[in-house]
Formats: sequence, C-alpha cells, structure tokens
Amino acid sequence: MPPERNRVLAGERISRARVAAAGTPELSAIEAALDALDHEEAALLAFSRARTAEVPIAIVARIVSGIELPATICGLVAIASGDKAALLDVIERRQFPQTKDTAELEGIVLYAAWKAGAPAARVLPELRRLSVRSMTAEGYALIAAMARALGDANANLVVKDIDHFADEYAKSVASDERAMTAAPDAVIAALPADVEISHGGFTVRAAAKQVGRNDPCPCGSGLKYKKCCADKPVATPSPIPGVAWEDFLGKAADQIAKEHVTELAIRDLVKIDFARMQVEPLLALGDRLATVRAWAHLDRVIDELARRGGPAADNLRDIAAHEALACNELERVRAYAAKLPRESAKLFDLELAAPGDRWDTLVRLAGEAVATDDKIPDIDLAYSLLRVEPALGIMAARACIGTLHVDDPDMLLDTVEEARDQLGLPPSDPAWSVLDALTVDSKTRKRGKSAPARTPSQTDSERAQLHARIDELERSLAKVRGELDAARTRPAAELVRARVDEPEGRIQELEALIREGNAERVALRRELATAQAAARLEPKKPATADEPDDDDDVDDLAPGTRGITLPRFDRKFTDAVADVPQPVAAEALRTVGVLASGDGFAWRNVKQAKDMVRPLLMTRVGIHHRMLFRVDNGMLDVLDLITRETLMTTLKRIRGAR
Repeated sequence: MPPERNRVLAGERISRARVAAAGTPELSAIEAALDALDHEEAALLAFSRARTAEVPIAIVARIVSGIELPATICGLVAIASGDKAALLDVIERRQFPQTKDTAELEGIVLYAAWKAGAPAARVLPELRRLSVRSMTAEGYALIAAMARALGDANANLVVKDIDHFADEYAKSVASDERAMTAAPDAVIAALPADVEISHGGFTVRAAAKQVGRNDPCPCGSGLKYKKCCADKPVATPSPIPGVAWEDFLGKAADQIAKEHVTELAIRDLVKIDFARMQVEPLLALGDRLATVRAWAHLDRVIDELARRGGPAADNLRDIAAHEALACNELERVRAYAAKLPRESAKLFDLELAAPGDRWDTLVRLAGEAVATDDKIPDIDLAYSLLRVEPALGIMAARACIGTLHVDDPDMLLDTVEEARDQLGLPPSDPAWSVLDALTVDSKTRKRGKSAPARTPSQTDSERAQLHARIDELERSLAKVRGELDAARTRPAAELVRARVDEPEGRIQELEALIREGNAERVALRRELATAQAAARLEPKKPATADEPDDDDDVDDLAPGTRGITLPRFDRKFTDAVADVPQPVAAEALRTVGVLASGDGFAWRNVKQAKDMVRPLLMTRVGIHHRMLFRVDNGMLDVLDLITRETLMTTLKRIRGAR
C-alpha cells in the first residue's frame, strides 16, 4: 500500500495518546459527539472503547460518513461488531456528502459491505455510480476488483476504463482488506503517537499590531494594558485578528464571512450564534449543513432566515428538500415542501404521492406538461420519473431529447445513465445518438435559413452544406478529443507501455485524426469566409420574418463573450485544481486559456445556467468535470471545477444565494 494510504489518521485529531486517555467511554458519549457533529471525536472514542468493549456496527455507520481519510474508515470498519453488510445503507441513503472528495470513501465502505455479504443486486448500482466519479488509483482498484468478482456483464462495460487498476494496484486492495479486518490492537498501534490540536482547521492570523504595556487596553476599559488585561490568561485566537475564539462564535458572529464558513469544521459551525450572522454567510452555512445532512441544525438556520423575512428561507428549504430527496428522506422532504410556495413545492408532487395516488398524480402532471409550450414542465416531470420509476423516467427523458425540450441535455442524459445503473442496463442510452443527430440537423436548418444573399460564386444550398459539414466535423473532433482525453488520463506506466508495445497506438491515431480534422476545418472556414465576404458586397435586403438580420451562427450568450479576456481565479477553483488528478488540472487550465483567447470552437461547448441573477457559464473539462465561470468587464472569472455529479446541486446553491 502506498505510504499516504497507510498513515491512518494523519491530519485528524486521533492519536494513541488521546485514545489511551479516553479510557473506555460509554456508547452515550460517542452518540453525544455525533450529535455535536464531531465525527473525529466520535471515532477517537470508538477506537478507545474497542480495546475492551464492542462498538456496534450501527454506531460505526453513523461515524464513517463524517470521516475524511480512507485509512480511518478502514480502521472503523475493522473494530465494528455486528453485520457489516449494513454499511450498504450508508451508501444507498447518500449519507456521505456528495462532493468531489468523498467518492473514494464511499468506495471503501461499499467494498466492506460487499465483503461482508451485502446482496450483489444492491451493490452493483452503487458500484456503477461510483466508477465514474473522481478518485485515486487505489480507489479505482477497489471498484474494479469488486466488478471483476461480481462478474456482471453490464457493470464490466461501465468499469472497462478502470479495470486495469485491479491488476496494477492489487497490493493496495489486499492491504485495504487487511486494514478492514485488523484486530483493534493493530488498528490502535497504527495511530500516530500524538497530534497537534487546533481550532477550526484554519490558519489563525495575528493582530496587525502588538499591544504595548502602556497602550490603552483593547478591551475598552480605558485603563492601560499593563493594568488591565496584560496578565490575564490569553484567549484562544480566531480567524479575525483581535477577536477571541469564544467571541468569534458568539457576540462577534456578525463578523463571520463566507470564507470563514468554508474554512471552519462542521463541529465548530454549529456552535455559532446564528441570530448574529449576516444573511450571506448564514446561507453559506445552510448549504454546508445540507451537504452533510445535519438536518436539525439546518432547520435552525432556516428558522432564523424565516424570522428575518425575504426569500432566503424558501431558497434554503428548496435546497434542503432536494438533498433530503437524494437520501430518500421522504417525510423530511414533505415537511420542507409544505412550507414552500406552491410553484416550488409541486416539483415534489410525484415523489410524495402515496403509492395508490401516484398514477393519478402522474396523469395530472403529464396533462399540465403537454398543455403548454414551455419546456420546463417536461424536464421537471422527466427528472421526477427518473427518481420514482427509472424506466418511465428514461422514456420521458428520451421524449425531452427528441423534442429538444431540454436546457442541459448532457445533465439530463447523465441522470439517465444513473437510472440505467439502477436498472442494471448496458451503459450509453440511445438518446445520446439522437441528441447528436438532432443538434446537427437543427443547427444546419437554422444556419441555412439565415444564410447570406446569393452570390454568383456561391449558392444558399452550398453555403448551408458548408455550415453543416463544419458543424459535423467539429462534433466529430470533440468526440475524438474526448477519447484522447480519456487515453491521456491513464497512468504514466500504461502510457509508456502503450508507446513501446504499440508504436502506432490509439493515442497517435487520435492525435493524427485531430490534426487532419483541424486542417479540413480551416480549409472549409476559409471557403465559407470567401463566400460571405462576396455576399457582403451586395446591398442588404430589409430583414423579414423569414430572413432575420442577426447572425444565428452564435451561441445564446451575452454579447462580447467571445472577445479576449483576462482570467482571474477564485479560491474554489485553485483548491479544486490542487485536488483533481494532474491530467484533469492540466486540461482545466488549457480550457481557461482557449476561452480567454476567444477561441470559437471552445465557446461552442459553453452553456449558460438558467435563472441566475448574474449570468453563469459552464463548460466540460475532460469526461467527468465541469468548469463554472463568468465573463464581465473584460475579465474571465473562473469560479470552480466540479464533478458532473455535483453540478445540479451546485447550481441550486448558487441560485439560492442570490
């Protein structure tokens, strides 16, 4: 096992010294730590108790979802008593925060449940879902090893791109298995001897100026510092210079910013005096609590926002309802929906309908959808059906694709793929091909309709054919680039082996195809530009309904988004780049460069999120990531790099923070 997986609790507050000092805690003490959302303390107490008493699997199942290190989870699995197959419930109910960092942790818990005898029919959908998430090679090795052992043909198709990790990291899989089955003494022996404890998980900033002994005391008493607070115990500092930790969480909570909410540990966030916080950081706090499923504390935030009035409480309720729906917490969804405006609450009608009323509800929602030209009811119904009845949801999603009643077809079809995972179907729904065909055909018709006036050298039909050929070529290039990106994300050892064993290998072939395609695209663009230049020499006709004067050969984005811009990076993006695999980070930075240069091909793949106060743009990075950004006043503000699984939740949170 690589060294970083073997450092069991480095970076957390658990050590052999603290375990020894804790004695043999009662189960009630562990539950109290969990109620306070201090999962690290709960894990420490569990390890301490395991030396002389049992730690029930139900307690361990509550702890693991709040732990951030793989080896810590392996140790908790090892000390648990009872049927460890019950850990599968933690995965199915999405108790782990669905962020880019947790897929590997879910994979470890899923592997432990499978090894303990969890039914294959329940393991396979979760295995397929996790196989397309971002994780380390060791995490992929666990997923691939499970898939091989289960022997399901459709699952093997899904994991074929990561199957080789099972061989290359077989020692890592064996090491993880040993860690999950180790004796309590061995688990504790692997802990660090001692650790440094700090508040909040952030870097404490010192005050700008040290108080002199003859200076006025900063407490405001009017006395000199030496006669007032100089000899008093030093208060624990906080992220705000000059503010003590206790005041930071209490009477100075109005100074807490969104950045503090991001940095603080959940166990510290729930101690804040919510009534003193500003609305924006309070909303950010609600987002984090929803992500970690801290329902009781989330309800406190919602109540505080409701007390102040305005739409913030409803925005957070809507986010909370969707998070609860992902966890199959239907009664909680019902409670949130009951307090939402009807326009928002009706999105949950199908999920909340009693089994006997579900058909009538579906008929009503379908009738409302077909009675309007608005595409939103169609999309909402498709997503609801994908959650409630995946097979019907796939059919509804195909109807949305077939009629182009979609905002983000990739997101919808990604959800269809998740439904196919649940049903055990082969991957890659036929609707992907339909989408490609319809998109090309739609753009061809649109551009042919608005073609320039006829010239002696070029007819309308010829120009339309050129447009269509360029569009088809660019889509083919995009597909080839995707394959090349997937090939380049393989481990370096495999790439070296491919170049040695296959001198005319797939990567060289893909690169050659891209070079050829680019050359043909340039030639076609030149030919089209010549024709359009000739057309501009003729007097323009007055615009009519059939001949619009605007250029339809652009994306539906705000004017100016294709100009030269200067990139500016948000902290979330820089943190994400540091966390993702190197090939993904490199592709993200290349994407920023081509977008900032105004490259027309790159901007073809840019989409705009709906219902945002400020326009929010997004584009693909590789296969499994999306980059969020804005363009304003000549600046390209790069906001975040997220996985496609978290895109919908992220967009909802951004809308909720308006």
